[in-house]
Amino acid sequence: MKQKKRRQLGKKITRNGKRFGALLFVGAFFVILIMGGRLFQIAGFKVVNNHNLTAATRLTFMQKETVPATRGQILDSDGQVLADNSTVYDMYAVLDKKQVTKTGKPDYVVDKKDAAQKLSGILGISYDDLYAQLTSNKLQVEFGPKAKNLSVDTYNKIKALNLTGIKFNSQPSRYYPNNRMASHIIGLTNSTQNSAGQRTLGGILGIEAFKNSTLRGKDGIQTSLGNQNETSKKNQVENGNNVTLTLNEKLQATLENRMDVLFAGTKAKSAVAVLMEAKTGKIVAATQRPNFDPNTQDGLSSAWENLINQGSFEPGSTMKTITLAAAIQEGKWHPNATYQSGTYDINGQKVVDAFGNGEGILTYRQAYERSSNVGFAHLEQALGASTWESYINKFRFLKKTGMDLPNEESGSMSFEQPIDQANTAYGQAIRVTPAQLLQAYTAIANGGKEIKPYLVDRVTNPETGKVIYQGKITQVANPISASTAKQVLSLMAGVVNADDGTAKQYSLSDVGYQVAAKTGTAQISENGKYLDGLTNDIHSVMAIVPEQNPKYIMYIAVRQPQVFPDANIQITLNNVFRPVILQALNDGDDSVKSKTNQVTVPDVKGLSISQAEQALQNAGLSVTTLGSSGTISAQSIKGNQDAIKGQRVFVTASGSVTVPDFSSWTKNDVLTWGYLAKVKMSLTGSGYGEKQSVTAGTAVTGQSKISVNFKERT
Repeated sequence: MKQKKRRQLGKKITRNGKRFGALLFVGAFFVILIMGGRLFQIAGFKVVNNHNLTAATRLTFMQKETVPATRGQILDSDGQVLADNSTVYDMYAVLDKKQVTKTGKPDYVVDKKDAAQKLSGILGISYDDLYAQLTSNKLQVEFGPKAKNLSVDTYNKIKALNLTGIKFNSQPSRYYPNNRMASHIIGLTNSTQNSAGQRTLGGILGIEAFKNSTLRGKDGIQTSLGNQNETSKKNQVENGNNVTLTLNEKLQATLENRMDVLFAGTKAKSAVAVLMEAKTGKIVAATQRPNFDPNTQDGLSSAWENLINQGSFEPGSTMKTITLAAAIQEGKWHPNATYQSGTYDINGQKVVDAFGNGEGILTYRQAYERSSNVGFAHLEQALGASTWESYINKFRFLKKTGMDLPNEESGSMSFEQPIDQANTAYGQAIRVTPAQLLQAYTAIANGGKEIKPYLVDRVTNPETGKVIYQGKITQVANPISASTAKQVLSLMAGVVNADDGTAKQYSLSDVGYQVAAKTGTAQISENGKYLDGLTNDIHSVMAIVPEQNPKYIMYIAVRQPQVFPDANIQITLNNVFRPVILQALNDGDDSVKSKTNQVTVPDVKGLSISQAEQALQNAGLSVTTLGSSGTISAQSIKGNQDAIKGQRVFVTASGSVTVPDFSSWTKNDVLTWGYLAKVKMSLTGSGYGEKQSVTAGTAVTGQSKISVNFKERT
């Protein structure tokens, strides 16, 4: 019985197994059929969930590469290039003897003595140092800073040597054809490397930084598959735009030349000069000392400041013009009223005139002409602290101008105590920038309308020429009336015309122009105390030319001059002001041209000494040559610039330099010669050269020192 039951159970299991197997077969068949159909669909149409497999496969093997944009140029107002693109090279040497070319020739340094000898003269590295590195056990060597950032010319010189194993890495660079000229305005770039090893340029100073995004452009993306290259239309490279500045290269060159002489002659800590169009706010020339060479970065330090809109300082008496304007506007100006000059007590603290106690009773007109601190402390008291402070704000001091330079300062002021409130009326206890001062003085020059200074004239697409941005006149305030502005200009002219006016040195009456000016002498505060002595002051001038229908505003300041080459520091500043302003006026005024006998300076570079001297003399210019042989390598006034008939032009050649006869020379010409000849000059007296310690014709040596005495003409 038990055996029968086992047989029946076995038959039942067999039937169930067959049924399961059949079902499994049918299920597997349908799965395979569906998968096969799906694979057939994929193979046929190459699409999965709306994704194209062909495109996906293609992208798997496709490479993307950044195509860097070309940086835009920086140009002057006449289209002269101030900043352009270039390439620099880092040199290295391969010493690994396993390195060979495709043809099996050595691709490493073979003759190490020959390489060291030839490279030494080009790189300025000693033969011993080069040879020591070339004979090291390294597979590859670099040679330090002197073998990095090599110019294209240096690169070509080394390549021409055909030295095996000498290699280069190139990187984008910026080239500044005028070297130090306007370097604080144009600025500087540096090179940064991305994760892919590509280098791009970015602005870090000046216009290069302020307009970095528009100069930089946008990189493109290049895609490649096999040997075919395709550029994505959505990511095409957009080259940087060109930035045209308001600077005029000819005026800038003259300003740079004069500031070189001023800075060398005074041995000052710093100096700044700006020439601006009065009605537009365009800055047409600007420079500062010390400056730097953007090509080599010589002169650049971590403490660098752009003196136009950074490094705020106490301006001194140039601030009195603003106080004067406020007093006139408020009806507090009484020019013929009198006061006791010398000292003035305010709550137990004294305001002191720079000229001491010897001036006695003065009128308020004289207070402005002679620059009396006491007189302007009285004016501030008459205005009242709150009213005076309101004018400081109306003229937009303590606010950034928003001009086209980065990292601008807003300035600061101490105004809590009555003595501080009085001090601000004559330019102490308040810190401003030259940009703020220039902006404030535009209200004086423009009938009360205050204009923002600017440097960027336009931005253009280099490929189409389309103007993307156009600089324009921007009125920022209207602090005084036209009537007040006219009165202030007249009183500024008095500072130039008065026999005891502090700005009489700036007169242009000989060429028919009335200058309106205000000088300044400001003490420098350090650690809460003012430094003593004229060598620790800031000496400055703000001039508007002409008084009627002003065209230009010029500001010059020199900080802590250690040497006073003239009897009055304002004479020294005028040696910068006069030639620059006359050149600016000459460019557009026929009456000035006729009175100053304007001439065009010939370009004599490359000519022989005799040819150069003859060409300059034929043009009506005086010429002094430094050197005795060869051709002319440099001239103090560039070719095709304007000059005044009879003006002295210095040209430089090779060979020995001899001392000229300084009789009847001006101090400025003597200082210029000393600067170019690298001779220490000691000048005494004022007027024109009379006696000199070294006889004319004596050869100049590195130790030469010459004293020249000057005497006024009777």
